Amino acid sequence: MKTLFLSILLALLAMLLPKEMYSQRQLEAARIDEKIEVDGFLDESGWETATTTQGFTTWQPTPGDTANTDASIKMLYDDEAFYLGVFIEEVSRDSIMQELTLRDEVGNTDWFGFFLDTYQANNNALEFIVLSTGVQFDAKLVENQGEDRDWDSVWFSEVRLTDSGWFLEIKIPYSAIRFPKKDIQHWNINFIKYQARTGEKSVWNPIEPTGTYFLNQSGRINGIENIKPPVRLSFSPYLSAYYLRSKDNNREPVFSNGYSYNGGLDLKYGINDAYTLDMTVIPDFGQVQSDDNIVNLSPFEIRFNENRPFFTEGVEIFNKGDLFYSRRVGGTPIRMYDVEDQLDGVEIIIDNPSETQLLNATKISGRGKKGLGVGVFNAVSAETNATILNEETDEERKFVTAPLTNYNLVVLDQNLKNNSTVSFTNANVWRKGGEFYDANNSAVTFNLKNKEQSWALIGDYAMSQKYISQEEDIFGHRYSIGIDKLTGNFVFGAWHEAKTREFDSNDLGFNRRSNLFEFGVWANYSIFEEFWGKFNRANFWFNYNHVYLFEPMVHTSDYINFGFWTQAKNLWEYNMWFNVIPKDDDYFEPRTDGYFIDVPLNYNGGYWMGTDGRKQLRLSGSIYGYNVDEEGRHGWGSNVNVRYRFNNKLSSSIRVSKNTFTNSYGWVDFDEYDVPVFGRRDQRTITNVLSTNYTFSDKMGITLRLRHYWIKVLYDSFYQLDTEGLFYSTDYNIDQDFNFDLVNLDLNYRWRFAPGSDLFINWKGNIAGSYLDTDTTLDELSYFNGVTTLGRLPQENSFSVRIVYFLDYLDIQKTILQ
Repeated sequence: MKTLFLSILLALLAMLLPKEMYSQRQLEAARIDEKIEVDGFLDESGWETATTTQGFTTWQPTPGDTANTDASIKMLYDDEAFYLGVFIEEVSRDSIMQELTLRDEVGNTDWFGFFLDTYQANNNALEFIVLSTGVQFDAKLVENQGEDRDWDSVWFSEVRLTDSGWFLEIKIPYSAIRFPKKDIQHWNINFIKYQARTGEKSVWNPIEPTGTYFLNQSGRINGIENIKPPVRLSFSPYLSAYYLRSKDNNREPVFSNGYSYNGGLDLKYGINDAYTLDMTVIPDFGQVQSDDNIVNLSPFEIRFNENRPFFTEGVEIFNKGDLFYSRRVGGTPIRMYDVEDQLDGVEIIIDNPSETQLLNATKISGRGKKGLGVGVFNAVSAETNATILNEETDEERKFVTAPLTNYNLVVLDQNLKNNSTVSFTNANVWRKGGEFYDANNSAVTFNLKNKEQSWALIGDYAMSQKYISQEEDIFGHRYSIGIDKLTGNFVFGAWHEAKTREFDSNDLGFNRRSNLFEFGVWANYSIFEEFWGKFNRANFWFNYNHVYLFEPMVHTSDYINFGFWTQAKNLWEYNMWFNVIPKDDDYFEPRTDGYFIDVPLNYNGGYWMGTDGRKQLRLSGSIYGYNVDEEGRHGWGSNVNVRYRFNNKLSSSIRVSKNTFTNSYGWVDFDEYDVPVFGRRDQRTITNVLSTNYTFSDKMGITLRLRHYWIKVLYDSFYQLDTEGLFYSTDYNIDQDFNFDLVNLDLNYRWRFAPGSDLFINWKGNIAGSYLDTDTTLDELSYFNGVTTLGRLPQENSFSVRIVYFLDYLDIQKTILQ
């Protein structure tokens, strides 16, 4: 019987494993001595004798077919750079789509590019793309982390359009990439092109979507010999100037003005052929896009996107171990919310900064030829103080909300056979002064794959420590383990994760919640080929989570999610999802130990649709509904996005979102006995976002983003919560009704006047607060009433100019030697 069972199991596994390895196409690069002028004409003699390769295969929307049009590629190299000469076929000049965008943005445009993996790691690569408009796009690709578009390098390209297609000439200096120090180079590469009029992506080396990670299915470059990694040293000094103007009708004077000037430097240095040092000194991030702030009624912290370039570029290795959330660096002072508690009866707060001043930050990252990835991050932020005024004596005093702080992160990530990895991460936060605690977190992670890379065993273990004093520290830990099937149309997995109550990595990381003991399974079925004569591809999924508290070990909830996404042949997209929570004892909403909410069976679902993105007008939107139970708790939401492309230079979009919750229960306060008080409330939220882009050329453009967020919450009644998860009546009657408006404006002009060098002119505006006319009750207040009173709310405006100039050591050296 055991033998029969084992035979069946082995047969099933054999069915799931790939039947063949993927072929690898090859391209010979030719060495040249003559100078290549990057102009798109390919008229140097080296191009005539170089080996030509062609033959593209479709990747998306349906894989494996001969591409609609082909491309011819040649490759040359010298001691300074390698060069690509490409001709992309097209039926006519008018068939080449050309919507202008800024750098690192792709519109409704034809493009050609390649993935370059110089260490043949098969799990990370550099990506270079040139649009038919001449716009450049570059990024880093990392398995399981996607595309890092903030990676930026200096390279050169030109395009030339003809009646039968377009020529592309590219120069990639060796200073823009990393490669091993050896006599003969073998690099993995795959060329990719996109034809906008058909929505077809095709590749030079075929990619099987049911197989392993697509970088593992690249071709290879041969013939590059006797090149040396150059000195990789560049500087980007900057100067910026700000004019600040604020308005507050409740303040005298109503208007206030301010000025500031800043200067600093970004430095990049190649320590050797594999490792790079990045440093920013006195950084200025005043022009980054405003956060999409909201009123947070949940017990959990909101995670915001990182928009500061230094913290988004080349940080993929620092994500190992899930202990790094870069917004902690230069973020909210640790005691900003404690200032109110320091006031006596005659004191007021006149200044309480919401961000700390970052003094410097440094990164060292790279991966050696033996597969060891190293990442070291260090940053220092200055002491931050709130200013408190005594209104009787007019004396001011300072309260330290954040001390001088050092943030440090070290990551060691070793590549193993079969694209497996194991890594170690340590995150440390040191704060000056005995009244502030320090923190140290460590993690070990692994991702082990079988020879065919069709199965993976993944997991991690992490521990957190807070050093409160010499006598007290808080220790917590987290672990997870899972097994995943990675290849084929049908993939699935199972996992388990646990976090102790004390686990807290939030000093440098992001941990939304602790005290968890959770199991889950997932399954995903994908169709990559045309089916039913109407659809290109589809994806169906199912997830189930079974959740306990870690302490005490009690079952809290079950969560079921399933849905599908599909793309039709006309490139319209459809998505539907459904969630069921048959059991939910919420121990987190009460905000204190010993209490939970007994939430009845609840469910929600939604539907999304998007029209063809190639068209001048694109519509997309969703509608979704929330649970309905015997107590009348329900909700619904909608989201509509309209994008219109006026011409190849101007496009605009508007997104309108609305959410309504009726008769929902939420925490509002604690009574005099520290018992949680909940309110039965109606909540309405509307968010509008207007985005407009005008691009003058491939190096100059203007972007506008205007966001208005409005929320109104009305409470019907209040209840105390007992330890059995039930509500009972209370005398609590503090008014908790509120409304809030928030408007953010980001208007940015960018001109890339030289390689790696930019001029930015920026206007950032902010309106925030609430206003209620004396003739209007909060119950009567509508969204449009709120819009008409925005001018009465406090306003802040920032106008700035910033210039960054790129200096490369090799260019400086050439200039000196000439």
